[in-house]
Amino acid sequence: MNNNKEQIFRSSTLAPVQRQTLEFLRNYLAEHGSAPTLKEIAQHIGVKSLSTAHFHMERLVDKGFIRRLDDGVLELIESQKPELGPSAVPLVGVIAAGMPIEAIETKATIDIPAAMIDGRGEVYCLEVSGDSMIDAHICDGDIVVIRRQDTADNGQIVVALLENNTATLKTYRRLKNGKVMLIPANPN
Repeated sequence: MNNNKEQIFRSSTLAPVQRQTLEFLRNYLAEHGSAPTLKEIAQHIGVKSLSTAHFHMERLVDKGFIRRLDDGVLELIESQKPELGPSAVPLVGVIAAGMPIEAIETKATIDIPAAMIDGRGEVYCLEVSGDSMIDAHICDGDIVVIRRQDTADNGQIVVALLENNTATLKTYRRLKNGKVMLIPANPN
């Protein structure tokens, strides 16, 4: 069983602070044998509010990374899926990591280890064009694996379909006023 690759793929569905929280939980459990308090989690992720730490813990529950047992104790969920052969995932086009471009459909497939695909929803691949996500380690020419979904959490990297029928790869951020920002990961 190759849980590392699957965990890397599943972790990519998390906002950065959720990934940080999950990693802290794993390390803390390994070192102490019990879960940290909300106060310890809040301190580790750099927030003052225990309710914010609780919110991120609940997102980890919602996304299937941890579960709450009957006695209220939280338990990490490690995948128990058997290792399968590769899955042919369609390469459906090119995605801009820079100026938005029109989606270009191609007819090809990419073999992806089945353990990296969690079986939730439609999965497809896109080739990256541009360098606006280079600080997120997504470079020009890379192939990204995308799961189609209608919603996103703050901090997730998304394929955003824009009004002018173009698409772009950016970090999603919803502002307090309800507007959405698509943020590049490149200082230039």
